[in-house]
Amino acid sequence: MNERIVKRECVDGRVIYVIQQRHFVFRWWWVDAWVNSGCREACKYYFDSHEEAKKNLCYFDGSTSKDTVLK
Repeated sequence: MNERIVKRECVDGRVIYVIQQRHFVFRWWWVDAWVNSGCREACKYYFDSHEEAKKNLCYFDGSTSKDTVLK
């Protein structure tokens, strides 16, 4: 497993669900998904509910899109 969802309780009492991945070099470290992209604003990696995070996990688990060429 190279990705997971963690529940994070913020200091202001807010609860968010964060997608984490194994670090791209140090495979034993779990890091927030933005670390592997190098840009915190490059992708949304935290969500307000666990269900929303699960729906978006496909963007981080290596799944690929299918392109169809149309004339």
